Amino acid sequence: MGGPKKPEQERCAAILAAAYEIALAEGLDAVTARRVATAAGISTGLVFFHFQSKDGLLEALLGVLLDGTLDALSDSGLERLEPWDRLERMIRVELERLVEYHAAVELIFAFYFSRRDDLFRARIESSFGRYLAAFSPVCREVAVGTRIQGDELAATVVALVQGASIQAIRNPETFDPEAILATLRAVRPA
Repeated sequence: MGGPKKPEQERCAAILAAAYEIALAEGLDAVTARRVATAAGISTGLVFFHFQSKDGLLEALLGVLLDGTLDALSDSGLERLEPWDRLERMIRVELERLVEYHAAVELIFAFYFSRRDDLFRARIESSFGRYLAAFSPVCREVAVGTRIQGDELAATVVALVQGASIQAIRNPETFDPEAILATLRAVRPA
């Protein structure tokens, strides 16, 4: 396909954006080099040049989806809050992101449940581990002076957010982060 040559990074971003749109609209199996190239306005050869294979393209797409999941948990403004308030804020941000990005979350679940390859599963499992690690320090702080175990609280919080993810995907119109947060506040240690 003719036209001015785009910088390599811009071309990769266009390819991944096209793959994302196709995956959202029609599922992961519909993501082919030919369809992505057409949607991105480039040659099929360029898709292979940048990503080597369909699995390479899907792995890069998964990477983009997973890399964005920890962004909200690393907000430097969180450090100024008391531990419980910080934890609640982190959970709130994650729940609100589920509403905003439920399509991307749905794609992550599609990768996990429909692409059973070790390549994809290992990448997702690693991301879940990083997610747990992001919540663990504040959960340990919240647990100080209580009967709660910090690591168990972190695992529970992550399970809560992951369960909420499924709810947000299944029924985004009725998903209510405030109801979940109100329940969480009800079990807040004194």
